[in-house]
Amino acid sequence: MTVRSPVARAAAVLALVLPGPASAQSFLGSRGLGVPVGAVDARAAALGNLGIGLGGAEVSAGDPAAWAGLVLPTVSISMQPTWGEYDLEEQAGTSRATRFPLLGIGYPVPRAKGVVTLSLAGHLEQRWVAESRSTVVLDEREVEVEDRFTSDGSTSVVRLGWAQRLGPRLAVGVAAGTYVGRLNEVFDRELDSLAVGGEVYSFLEENSWQYSGYTVTAGFSADPADLLHLAGAVEWSRDLKEAPEGDTTGENMYSIPPRFSAGATGRLSPRLHLNASAAYQDWSAAEGFADGVVSRRKWNFGVGLEWLMADGETRSLPVRFGYRRLAAPFRYRMEDPVESVWSVGVGFNLLKRDDLRFGWMDVALERGTRTSEPLAERFWRATVTLGVARF
Repeated sequence: MTVRSPVARAAAVLALVLPGPASAQSFLGSRGLGVPVGAVDARAAALGNLGIGLGGAEVSAGDPAAWAGLVLPTVSISMQPTWGEYDLEEQAGTSRATRFPLLGIGYPVPRAKGVVTLSLAGHLEQRWVAESRSTVVLDEREVEVEDRFTSDGSTSVVRLGWAQRLGPRLAVGVAAGTYVGRLNEVFDRELDSLAVGGEVYSFLEENSWQYSGYTVTAGFSADPADLLHLAGAVEWSRDLKEAPEGDTTGENMYSIPPRFSAGATGRLSPRLHLNASAAYQDWSAAEGFADGVVSRRKWNFGVGLEWLMADGETRSLPVRFGYRRLAAPFRYRMEDPVESVWSVGVGFNLLKRDDLRFGWMDVALERGTRTSEPLAERFWRATVTLGVARF
């Protein structure tokens, strides 16, 4: 963990080690730059997909060529509530949070046979709260102390891109983006004892930083056969800058490693599709992080089945099942973290023609675990995506 404010960081470590109430989206968010958001819509989440290689036109942050199939202006937004519980040595608790992992807008340009793309996607989160009670010696007397450390921060990526069809079976896409976000940390210490005159004394320290940086993503999608769809993408990023605001001191630079991803969808029958996806990102060589923070795990993968339970000319009802296994970039202490997620979902394609959707709602429900000894987390997560064309 990069040290910023000595008092606040020492308090954070104290709060995590000593017994006391705590809550978090994930306590892996207390390490490095936080826990990955996983910016996918409900269809991808239900299929265990990493956001690449799904058949049909898609609004995707990680698959820049998938937008090329859009024939009308399209907007898609996803909402994701999460309910979790954790065990951390002698501590246990629950958490609840809601986030918007992905917003995408595609605008076709028929004369150029391409699509202008715009997306806002979540990247990493550092939202957690920890508390502890202890005693300190003040004027040779023991004084009860209550410490509370609050971290509220995240990074997102805004991307502007272009997707282009190169014939009926091949498409390419490219997007340039910028990291946006901020981090606020608050350390609050209260002393309440007769030893200090029977009054409540408090100490408060607040620090804030702003994030910035640039990223470029390029990819392709291909349909080499009627029953097979393939896609691949590469994302390059410049260093992520953490700049202090106000009276905060300490500027930090973090290197973001390239991310390579690929996915495929095969048609097993007219109503049954199988998809698989994988991503590689080597954080172990990333610079700017304290020793022992970065995980050595590099691979993520997912598989899923989509069954068209009902398929009409203008409406369809797909049912989805999936599994994915993820490697978080930052470990809690010594063990590299692993996240395993089982998922199920359903899609309501309210207006469609062939493989093109013009109005839809997708819903996914996931049950997942994260482990990085001594931390163990379990969560339920729902994702709801609304999409409409012709707006």
